Amino acid sequence: MKIAKRFRFEGAHRLPWHEGLCKSLHGHSYTMYVEIEGELDEKGLLMDFKDLKQCLVPLIDAWDHATIVAAHDTELREVVETKNWKHFILPYDTTAENMCIYTADYLLQNSRDVLVAHRVHTIRVRVSETETCYAEAERSL
Repeated sequence: MKIAKRFRFEGAHRLPWHEGLCKSLHGHSYTMYVEIEGELDEKGLLMDFKDLKQCLVPLIDAWDHATIVAAHDTELREVVETKNWKHFILPYDTTAENMCIYTADYLLQNSRDVLVAHRVHTIRVRVSETETCYAEAERSL
């Protein structure tokens, strides 16, 4: 059985190495779907949507209305830290692909016990920066 929860948040980022418009600081209305797959319990429930949401609230709150900065982007880090702007340091480039990987790994590191208790065996994370594109990552427990 699969269930999914949709999350929305606003965020800014840049890809300083990019040859197009993404080189400059810009924002997105991100949409993220987190899908889990596993075995139903005796009542026909995989996991309460509220419980899945609780696993991700700290990360979504940290990203919402923040500048998401790659750890190696020292120029942007200096700006957001000097100005005391809300920001989140990602250990790698702030692509949709890497945000998927980070989220999936975040779930495994911070909510593994909850997921295992609910018989979850697979996590999929899909991040959309726009209505027409997305990246997706999958992890197994």
